[in-house]
Amino acid sequence: MRHELLLFGRFFVKRFPLGLYSVYVLLLPAAVFCTLVPADRSGPSAQPSAAGSASAVVSGLLGLVCVLFFMRVVDEVKDLDYDRVFHPSRPLVTGVVGPRQVVWYLGGAAGAAAVLAAGAGAATTVTAALIMAYSLFLLRLEQTSAWFRDSMHRNIAVTIQLKTGVVGYAVTLAYAAGAARASWPALLCAVLTFVLAYSSWEVARKTVRPEFAQPGEKLYSTAVGASGSLVLAAGLLVAACVLRAVVAAVWQEWDAGWVAACTVPLACAVWGWLRWRGRRTVRYAPAGPALLGYVLFLAVPVAHWASSGLTP
Repeated sequence: MRHELLLFGRFFVKRFPLGLYSVYVLLLPAAVFCTLVPADRSGPSAQPSAAGSASAVVSGLLGLVCVLFFMRVVDEVKDLDYDRVFHPSRPLVTGVVGPRQVVWYLGGAAGAAAVLAAGAGAATTVTAALIMAYSLFLLRLEQTSAWFRDSMHRNIAVTIQLKTGVVGYAVTLAYAAGAARASWPALLCAVLTFVLAYSSWEVARKTVRPEFAQPGEKLYSTAVGASGSLVLAAGLLVAACVLRAVVAAVWQEWDAGWVAACTVPLACAVWGWLRWRGRRTVRYAPAGPALLGYVLFLAVPVAHWASSGLTP
């Protein structure tokens, strides 16, 4: 038992850094909440599950940690053949963690996620179950479908639906916390903004100039070229910010805070482009600026909401 716990601890620390994931688990739901809470509270509001209690939200957040860990383990299995070539030190590749441990990790994460998500309501529980089921579907697709496996762009079009599910989970937590229920067009636009912003970072971090790409390396720039890939990443971020502006103008009180929420991430994209142009002779992917842009995409609305003095 002690040996198994040590194996789990090593895997958890190496492949699921809790500090990084904890920030994300707090920041994404908070950003979704701040997007869905209108400045005008005179309209209809949600009837939060468990009276919007803090315990329900905390339980849901812990459930999200378990869901993300489940996704991480599935990804490790899904990418095993690729990791043997490009990431040979990972636990599943070295054999430190084997199939038996993977089954235990998946079962434990799924069970804990179900119990904890239930604390935030039925919708959260169902969403968690759908996310984990879709993760397993993607694993099966990776093993059986060359159409899915051999094209990065087809791959991201299918796998990004996991992110849609995670944002949907954050929406259920926002409702549990007492956010007003937006109209379906506003809600769908809000969800899409977060999915597009994440996709922009995902594409940017796997974009390098062709001369620096390794044979067999999975990059978005391989199919359309580095410039085309960067244009795609920029276009996704611009679309996310434009949709955010629409949602803010319709659902929020349009002000300087929402202007910043729509423009600051774009400044990071410009910074990434300038760094890209200045690093022609070395391998470089604009992952850092893209990640900062995505983090600020989440953080600026939270900072704006906190500074405005609004309360649920």
